[in-house]
Amino acid sequence: MEVRELLQNYGAGERNFSRLNFRDRWLSWADLRQIDLSYADLSLSILEGVDLTQANLRGINLARADLTLANLYKADLQNADLRGADVRGAELSYVNFRNADLRCVSFQGADLSNAIMPNGFIVPNHYIVQRGDRIPAYMF
Repeated sequence: MEVRELLQNYGAGERNFSRLNFRDRWLSWADLRQIDLSYADLSLSILEGVDLTQANLRGINLARADLTLANLYKADLQNADLRGADVRGAELSYVNFRNADLRCVSFQGADLSNAIMPNGFIVPNHYIVQRGDRIPAYMF
């Protein structure tokens, strides 16, 4: 499936794109609210500014993906692979990262308010990662 086809099908009301192989694609600034991309492969993809509000992203592969300024408000990222992903400036409030692989993720400027971290820790409200900050180990 090509990007154009995905966006056309989404625009026509389809929401289930689980297990899609979309490795190394460009989907910046797309509106994909409430999409089901569970167990899809979007590794190495450019998803800058994409709106994935309330998306089902369980088990998705987002390794080394660019999600800068993306909106993932209330997205479900349980068991997701985000190794080396760039989520700088992203909206990550209420995201469920339970059992997700967050090694080497760049969180600078991201809003993690009320997010559920891999170990079940719930991040305090209004928690935005500042430049140079490291996320405390107890959150993982």
